[in-house]
Amino acid sequence: MPMNKLSQLIYLAWWFFRARFLGRRKPLQSVVFITSGCDSTCRHCSVCTTPAPHFKPFQEIQQDLDYCYKQGARILDVEGVEILHWNDGSHTVDDVFQMARSKGFYSISTMIPAAHYTQWQKLGVKVDVLWISILHLSDTTLLENLKNVSLYMVINAQNYEEVPAVLEFLQNHKEIQQIAFNFHTPFQGTTSLALSPKQRAEVIDMLMTYKRKGYKIMNSISGLKNMLKLNFTPRCWICNFIYCDGRRSPQCIDDKNSGICEKCGFSMSGEMNAVFGFKPDTILAGLGIRFYS
Repeated sequence: MPMNKLSQLIYLAWWFFRARFLGRRKPLQSVVFITSGCDSTCRHCSVCTTPAPHFKPFQEIQQDLDYCYKQGARILDVEGVEILHWNDGSHTVDDVFQMARSKGFYSISTMIPAAHYTQWQKLGVKVDVLWISILHLSDTTLLENLKNVSLYMVINAQNYEEVPAVLEFLQNHKEIQQIAFNFHTPFQGTTSLALSPKQRAEVIDMLMTYKRKGYKIMNSISGLKNMLKLNFTPRCWICNFIYCDGRRSPQCIDDKNSGICEKCGFSMSGEMNAVFGFKPDTILAGLGIRFYS
């Protein structure tokens, strides 16, 4: 094992020891939004609330990354719907990723819509983990010449029946590393897209069945079980969020008293609880994505 990988694993073990046994509540992962604005009607996140995009300045992003690193985060997600169009003078999004690497983050990822993948290839942007967001099986027709990518899908009342076909598509493409599933979180005005409790249970049971068969599903069995009833202790502080307007939050939403957490669809919450509980399948899944992809 290369020395840098060994030192990273030692840091992860030290982070876990301090969190699990010494009560330290500092993030291991950070999500930094560098653009805002989305005109999508699905709205399954708490960030894309306005149609007009806003680009965060490069210097401010640098300050955000310094803050995250000092907090203890070593895994970084740089996000924004129009991320490929981000710029600040001569700086492009590739400069943001290069800056993050220079600061010492172990793994850097981002997400783009399926419709942007061709443009991504032309720009030649380099990132450790590239997530391609799809909502329907038809989105996969936009993906050509795939190479070392991962898929991301939010399951809702309109697309849940397409999940088996999406998994077959995934399994037939060796260059797709894995797929991560979230469930629609019913933010105000989008409750009709949420799965019913019965549908949610059926989908999770189906995903666990496919997972046991060896399908390349990122979600761990332990994490999926947590998402079934949502009766686990949240450990959302493991990942902190910095929004495009400068807000900094130790969880994905600012108001935990809104009631939305009780209907959470963000599977990472289940995965973070499983990590804290030292579930081997969840830990191995995380290491597989970030350190051996």
